Amino acid sequence: MKKLTNFFINLTSVGSILSIATLNAFQLTVVGQPTPNLDGQPITQPGRVRFVGPTEDNLSSPNYRRRGQTKARPKCDDNRKLKALVPESQIGRTVSEYPVFFFYLPKTDALLAEFALEDEKGNFIYQTTLKINNTSGVMSVSIPPNKNVPPLEAGKSYRGFIALICDPEDRSGDSVATGIVRRVELSADILRELDAADPRQKTVIYAENGIWQDALSTLAAARRANPNDAELAADWESLLDSVTLGKIAKEPIVEMEQQP
Repeated sequence: MKKLTNFFINLTSVGSILSIATLNAFQLTVVGQPTPNLDGQPITQPGRVRFVGPTEDNLSSPNYRRRGQTKARPKCDDNRKLKALVPESQIGRTVSEYPVFFFYLPKTDALLAEFALEDEKGNFIYQTTLKINNTSGVMSVSIPPNKNVPPLEAGKSYRGFIALICDPEDRSGDSVATGIVRRVELSADILRELDAADPRQKTVIYAENGIWQDALSTLAAARRANPNDAELAADWESLLDSVTLGKIAKEPIVEMEQQP
């Protein structure tokens, strides 16, 4: 893995390190309830995608200080705040060994952003630089499935950081957003549902079973493939609105050049 920048190295030295909360005994690794139709309606009805957050995630939402965010005001010229697309609990569940993270990128004069992922012990396991080039909207960062990046383990939590590099010479003014991803496994019943589902149906199945990251990434991929599909756009707005992110639902989904 390439050497981390001083900014992300310094994240581990700001105050005391607070590890990500691990799963409690009642926080089951396997999710297992089949998805019912919504109010008796077909699950493919446009705009009916609503995220149902696991109760235990709300109870165990980590109350952490966003390490690496100093009191210095961000030096980027932006009109809205950089934001991680996660539920209100700050925890996004996934079934993927290599999930996709989503962020809202405001209009900014920063040219680069940096993403890093750490495990429960605070060890960084992935880092990449992104070329922004005056782009704004909903962006994604994919964790590459290769031998240099270990897969996420079921039952464990990980924290992703993204920083707008406002001044490469002074990283104290970076604008930073963070989100937590927790990998879980699905029951055989839900796996059978997913095998028989199209992308829109998969999005609903994931959302109704509290699998935020995969609901978001599945729907985002469908929208990229079909940018003029009004039903997918309605699903996207409904899904984001269900986690109080409705204000950015109409923002474009943008591609970033991700460095290896």
